[in-house]
Amino acid sequence: MNEIELKAHVLNRRETENKLNSFAQFKSTVTKDDVYYFNPAISEKSIRIRKETENGNSRYLLTYKQKEKRTNESGHTIEVNNEKECTMSCAEPLKSYFADCGFSVKLKKHKEVSSWLYSINGFDCTIELCNVPPLGDFVELEILSEKDDDETVSQARKALYEILNLCGIDKSCIENRYYSELLKSVQGEKNV
Repeated sequence: MNEIELKAHVLNRRETENKLNSFAQFKSTVTKDDVYYFNPAISEKSIRIRKETENGNSRYLLTYKQKEKRTNESGHTIEVNNEKECTMSCAEPLKSYFADCGFSVKLKKHKEVSSWLYSINGFDCTIELCNVPPLGDFVELEILSEKDDDETVSQARKALYEILNLCGIDKSCIENRYYSELLKSVQGEKNV
């Protein structure tokens, strides 16, 4: 499945939350703790184990993404990622395997997430209002699509921009960098 998504800085969390509640359907609040593993002898690409906690219950997700950034003529970037993901009942066996095979932790990321659903122009969009320490607040807009051709991505981009506008967030707040790049710029190479 392809994720067509963008993220933007949120300047006023309460105001953004109020706007989201006015047009979108609230879904849930969840904590996401991500650990990215890699083995430089194999590849610079990483694989993520995510622990999601909602209402005291946790589940684990193993995710590999083939990431791509697409920039339009205005210089705004959206991500078009081919995501492969499965759930796990426990992450410990895989963590042990990674350690035994020379994998190390490349990055850790914590997100406090509230999510909403909204349908627009034939697309179902997940909207997440996230706090990512120490980076601050972001809104993440994501459309899942079987297709990633130029026409589909262009139409999805328009829908994402419309939702961003409904959130009261200017396009100038769009963040073109991955969280990993932002965390490295704040924390340096030692992302623990």
